[in-house]
Amino acid sequence: MHILVTNDDGIDSPGLWALAKAMRAAGARVSVVAPAEEQSAMSMALPPQTNRELRAIIPPAELDGMPAFAHNGSPVGCVTVAMLSGVLPPIDAVVAGINRGLNDGSNVMLSGTVGAAMIGALWGLPAMAVSLQYIGPEPMPWATAAYVAERLFPLLEQIRGQAPLVLNVNVPHVASPDDLRGFRQTRLSEFFFGHYLDIELNPTGPVERSQIIFRFARERVPNFDVDTDDGAVRAGYVSITPLRPLMDSSPLTLNLPDLHA
Repeated sequence: MHILVTNDDGIDSPGLWALAKAMRAAGARVSVVAPAEEQSAMSMALPPQTNRELRAIIPPAELDGMPAFAHNGSPVGCVTVAMLSGVLPPIDAVVAGINRGLNDGSNVMLSGTVGAAMIGALWGLPAMAVSLQYIGPEPMPWATAAYVAERLFPLLEQIRGQAPLVLNVNVPHVASPDDLRGFRQTRLSEFFFGHYLDIELNPTGPVERSQIIFRFARERVPNFDVDTDDGAVRAGYVSITPLRPLMDSSPLTLNLPDLHA
């Protein structure tokens, strides 16, 4: 299987290379196309692609021989370039991450990591997004998330041929895979970052020219049920949430107006 590895944290993220190494260890052929700079919270944005660069990158020594490119566009742009440019052989699956921080609850709609996996699913490919819990200044245990990605690699073949589907994986911040409590299939929690965001205006003149300070109040985030993605991770489990990029029609019947009334 030829895996495209991408992310939204940028080509220099250690999580990207940990994921590429994990996919190679799982037996896949791996290519990387990732943003030249951080593109977090880009969702499925595809800015105009005129005058964009694609430049070859030398991968880490343990991944010598793997094609790797930096693209100065969005995560979705990176997948699109990999699919259509002819630079790489045909892609069999898209795996995005390892993201620095969870992508859970309704916030999956904002995530560039999830967005990259979503566009891969829309191309008809099995896709997975992998994110690792961030808990402050402690070192990120990339090896734990890489272990999880390698263990879940067979699921990509399992979902091949199904309707567009993304496996959204969130990994607890634990030092070793031995500290994980297990894997859980989950649903999205009701976590929405906007409910826990404080915005302060710091006027230095007219209010319309105020400096805006954003602060995410982690201390206010409640505990969610363990059958949700956020609740499972906080209980020490790896969360796997199947997501579909296309919404099914709702059974709701709308009372539409008469066009000519």
